[in-house]
Amino acid sequence: MTTNPTVTRAAGAVPLLQAPNPAAVAPAAVKRRPWFLRALRSRLFGWLVFAAALVAWQRYATVNPSPRYATVSDVAVQWWDQILGGPLLTATLQTLRTMLIGYGVAAVLAVVIGVLMARVRLVYVLLEPPLELLRPMPISAVIPLLILYLGIDDAMKISVVALAAFFHILLNAYSGAGSTHRTMMDTARTFGLTWRQTMAEIVIPAAAPSIFVGLRSALAASLVISVVVGMIAGNDGLGHLLMIQQQSFQVTDLIVGAATIAMLGYALNSAFLFIERRVLHWHFGATRTHD
Repeated sequence: MTTNPTVTRAAGAVPLLQAPNPAAVAPAAVKRRPWFLRALRSRLFGWLVFAAALVAWQRYATVNPSPRYATVSDVAVQWWDQILGGPLLTATLQTLRTMLIGYGVAAVLAVVIGVLMARVRLVYVLLEPPLELLRPMPISAVIPLLILYLGIDDAMKISVVALAAFFHILLNAYSGAGSTHRTMMDTARTFGLTWRQTMAEIVIPAAAPSIFVGLRSALAASLVISVVVGMIAGNDGLGHLLMIQQQSFQVTDLIVGAATIAMLGYALNSAFLFIERRVLHWHFGATRTHD
């Protein structure tokens, strides 16, 4: 009888279980999905469905011509003409400028106030009542007051956008900073970190994923409000342009404007996700899951 020189055990002992060879089980453990299931899980599938919807729209508008409809090809040609020589590019840049300034102001204020409210009891006691009174107030109720005091220029529009974005970021910053693990705070005290060092090295990094959730949500809200405020009280931008086109029943131009807002929102979200992955690479590396 031969014995394994690498395994020794006493007579009568229960045999030791040996770990299986990874090379032997790897082919059976890793089972590749069928191609159609992989296709359904791909983002390309979503784009194919969207392209099919555009083809159906083109077909329907061609077979059933009506002043209320416009073909996809007409919208594409009109969009290109408007970008090159029409008012669309100017209106888009005006809306984008208003949105980014208001969004930037809201981001700075909301992150600072949210973190301080979560970690400093006095700040929370002072700011929680007025902020909770303002938070449920609809933007449409605030715009007339801001027009009264600020007019209809950039100051009013930027203030409206900042107010709309502020609470999206504030709540997430407060939640992220307030949920910092007690062990991490105890470790900071053990190593003698000052309050400022604790905020910079412990609280802010721990709250960063939650803060970025609020920033992303606020980005979409900022674009929506920057367009809406142009419709209600603005004198420039995409919202103002859409109102002019609606009043003159320019259906193709209306669709062009709506499509431009959609593309602008998609581009902004893509840029945000690119920045988020670079800033929070450590977070995505730790939480990434594999199928």
